[in-house]
Amino acid sequence: MKLSYIYFILLMGTAAFGQSSTQIYASGSSAKMTFKNSDGFNSFNIEVRGKIEVTDDDRDIKSLSPDGYLEITKTTFGSRRTIKLSAEGNTIKREYYEGRTQVAYEPEGRKWLSEILPEVVRTTSVAAESRVNRFYRKGGVQGVLNEINALNGSYMKSHYARLLMKLPIQTKDYPLIISRVAAGMDSDHYLTEFFDDNMALFMKNKEAIEAVFAATNKMDSDHYKTQIIKEALRAQPASLESVKIVLASTSKMESDHYKTEVLTALLRQPNLDDAVMTEMIKTTQSIDSDHYRTVVLTKALNHELSAASYQKVVESVKGIESDHYITQVIKDMLDKPIDSEVLSSLLSISSSIDSDHYRTEVLTTLLKKQDLKEEHYKKLVAYCNTMESDHYKSQTLQTALSVSNLTDGKLLAVLQAAAEIDSDHYITEVLVDAAPTVKKSSATVKDAYRAVAREIRSETYYGRALRAIEN
Repeated sequence: MKLSYIYFILLMGTAAFGQSSTQIYASGSSAKMTFKNSDGFNSFNIEVRGKIEVTDDDRDIKSLSPDGYLEITKTTFGSRRTIKLSAEGNTIKREYYEGRTQVAYEPEGRKWLSEILPEVVRTTSVAAESRVNRFYRKGGVQGVLNEINALNGSYMKSHYARLLMKLPIQTKDYPLIISRVAAGMDSDHYLTEFFDDNMALFMKNKEAIEAVFAATNKMDSDHYKTQIIKEALRAQPASLESVKIVLASTSKMESDHYKTEVLTALLRQPNLDDAVMTEMIKTTQSIDSDHYRTVVLTKALNHELSAASYQKVVESVKGIESDHYITQVIKDMLDKPIDSEVLSSLLSISSSIDSDHYRTEVLTTLLKKQDLKEEHYKKLVAYCNTMESDHYKSQTLQTALSVSNLTDGKLLAVLQAAAEIDSDHYITEVLVDAAPTVKKSSATVKDAYRAVAREIRSETYYGRALRAIEN
């Protein structure tokens, strides 16, 4: 890509250079890089152009490309020394200055260069490519990784690691590279940069992707962690082991927003088995926000879930404080048949909903969408008595009367609950709705109906209730 005049500033944390800055100027196909640092007592200024190769002991310059140039200036307590090296045909022109005065390069210039060059190459990207090639020739991947470990600062480690990945590395070495580079990197930014540059390669190897997931466990930034996980998930379906690693990493996040991003990305994976779904739903319990927890749970409920997974949803719902969000999740659960144990748990949760409005939504949805056994039906009807609003009590009981297969036991439960309604109007509404079925039922049910009707104080409403059963 052709570069116009560009200016970059890259911060590098180094031991010898302190907080150094790298200024890179690029124009056309040639580039000049300037590294600067000052700590108040010492200052470094390094300018470099072209490709540079250093000797095996890092103490001298072995070669420069035809356009190559290196200038190193160090000032200590006002005393300045400079070395300038430039390509001149097949040789290197070497100049040494003390202050503004040029001094013979031999022996003082050569000696000074040998003293400072090891520091320069380990704290800047000077000769980085040639050094990576050298360590790879001598020690393979392990040789380069050992040198990366000895470098100062995450920028340098990331730079060398990216150069390593440009070499003919075998796919089987990817997991080792990932784990070693991640272990030695302090900056989530530069680690993410390394992963982004090489994710296309890592995607070719299952163990490499698992190593990427594992690396996110040590990252502090929720943003970068999420970015890497989502990118890696595009590579291939995550194994149960990978999911467990991702979920462990996710549970350490502070941001509910990013937790939700990761979990919803996992839920987009194809062919998720029940063990994976159960683990993901369990992780939602670490989400504090009712909103975000509900987002994940409702997306999970779009999948075919086992009874064990539904039970995990129930456990997560227990941690939601908002009646609105509790109701939203439970109503989504009820779109599919629920087993007896889960139904018992849901009924228990519904009794903890403070709002009569939302509790009625849950109970009426249960009645409409689930085939309740008598045990669950009676428990549901009994929960009506804990509501304060006669309106919502009657609404729930009237819905309970609309279900098919009303047994005597179910009818008696409704009538018993109706007796707890204070309003003559609403108790009459329930009795009138029950009357057609009561007339076909046993004498015990009829007697119970009349007993409840006698609780009505208004003669008008009492008469209406009796006429409904006797006519």
